[in-house]
Amino acid sequence: MARPAKYPRETMLQRALDLFWTKGYEATSVQDLLAGLDIHRGTLYDSFGDKHGLYLEVLAHYQRTVGERLVAGLAQPGPKKVAIRALFGRLVASLASVEGRRGCLLTNATMELALTDADVGPAASQAHRRLVEALAQALAAARQAGELSPRSPAQVRGLAEFLGSSILGLRVLARTQPGEAVLRQVADLALSVLD
Repeated sequence: MARPAKYPRETMLQRALDLFWTKGYEATSVQDLLAGLDIHRGTLYDSFGDKHGLYLEVLAHYQRTVGERLVAGLAQPGPKKVAIRALFGRLVASLASVEGRRGCLLTNATMELALTDADVGPAASQAHRRLVEALAQALAAARQAGELSPRSPAQVRGLAEFLGSSILGLRVLARTQPGEAVLRQVADLALSVLD
């Protein structure tokens, strides 16, 4: 019988998240996880099934914490163009930091595993769709409030897709360590479509 985990599940998920985010899925060994989470093999398997089960739970945890926090400001009252610009500003500041250079865990998962893992692709796609939908709602509200020049609903949806893709691009670019000035320049160019 495996002994109970020493730490709350959220603590274990956060520790595993840091490992996977830094090293990637393939390069993170079970031994890395056991040492990083300070648990025994039995606890890992009893708590998460296996490394893959833990990874999927980490991706969901990341979306609940980091992903939802990123888009939360879009749903707040106030001018939506300002909220979208603030989202990009927070993103650039985060990506320009030492920790931010790891990029986005879900984007990294997409690049590493989406074509070969039947579970990771849909999880990453769902997170991206959530981002695009939040942008689409904010842009629709901006259109309704007269913040955007007249555009059709299809054009508004296209803007949301473009901005979502720009966010993905910034996350990938951050891994090449271009510096904050370059990230901000790219973000400003993407945001120019709002004018």
